[in-house]
Amino acid sequence: METRRTTWVLLVFITISTPLALAVETYLRGIMFPPEFEEVRMYLRPSLELPVWSLLSLVALTTYVGIRRMKGRIERRMAKRPDSEQTQHYRDKDTLDSIVIFTSLPQVPAIMATFGFMFGAPLTPVLVNMAVATLGVLMVGLYGMRVGAQSRDA
Repeated sequence: METRRTTWVLLVFITISTPLALAVETYLRGIMFPPEFEEVRMYLRPSLELPVWSLLSLVALTTYVGIRRMKGRIERRMAKRPDSEQTQHYRDKDTLDSIVIFTSLPQVPAIMATFGFMFGAPLTPVLVNMAVATLGVLMVGLYGMRVGAQSRDA
């Protein structure tokens, strides 16, 4: 039961980390960059809009890869363990490790969108990337928890 609670807490922190990175970046840019930097951002805005929108396809792809690879990784890790470690405790540990790895995948393009915003990309595609990446993290994490719980139900 403790592992399940830990997994939920970790999933919440992973889920909020990308939107939090956008907020921190925006705040730090406001206090650290010179006012002239806004002119550069306005100049670059048109050329950054399409690349930031295109990052949505990477968010979707990495979410798909995370979901598809999660179960296989957990099963491979369990298969490598000796018979004495074929317990729910070790399955939970492997599940938690897999959730940490695979929920990070959809965040990578979302963080790239945050960098795009720092250099002038419009806010709308960045926020859409954040929302879709957050959904992707939740989908991958919840799927991992379901896969991890399968042996309890069997």
